[in-house]
Parts: sequence; structure tokens; C-alpha cells
Amino acid sequence: MNRLNAILLMVLVACAMSVVSSQHMARKLYSELEKEQKQTKMYGVEYGQLLLEQSTWGAQALIEKVSSERLGMHAPEPREIQVVFGKGGQ
Repeated sequence: MNRLNAILLMVLVACAMSVVSSQHMARKLYSELEKEQKQTKMYGVEYGQLLLEQSTWGAQALIEKVSSERLGMHAPEPREIQVVFGKGGQ
């Protein structure tokens, strides 16, 4: 009987250690999950900001302003435009 009690005690201790270990692992994984979700939200915010910046830089008025101020470009006058037809066109 004494031997059976010792075996059962060892099994009980092993089960308790297993429970503690699995709870620790679950808490650690949950912490990592929360960290990754936070980073995902940050990436979402950054993506939204980049989309806004892209739409701003793509605005026609901004392109015209930058091209005229920095590059000295201007829209051609109607008399400066020449229409060129390819093969078989007119």
C-alpha cells in the first residue's frame, strides 16, 4: 500500500507540474498574441497614413504646382500642340 501511495503521489506531482507548465505557456502565448495584435494595429494606422500621403502627392494641382515651381514646366498653349497620327490614321 505504501508503494502505491508513493506512485500515486509521483503521478499527482507530475500532473501538477504539467498543469503549471501548460498555464505558463498559455499566458506567454497570449502575451505574444496581444503584442502582435498591437503591432498589426500600428501597421494599419501607418498604411492609412501612407495612402493619404500617396493621394496627396498624386493630386493634379500639386503636380502642376511642383512641376512649374521646381522644374519650370508649363502646360502647352493650344497653338503649341501638334497631333500626330500613326499608320492609317486620320
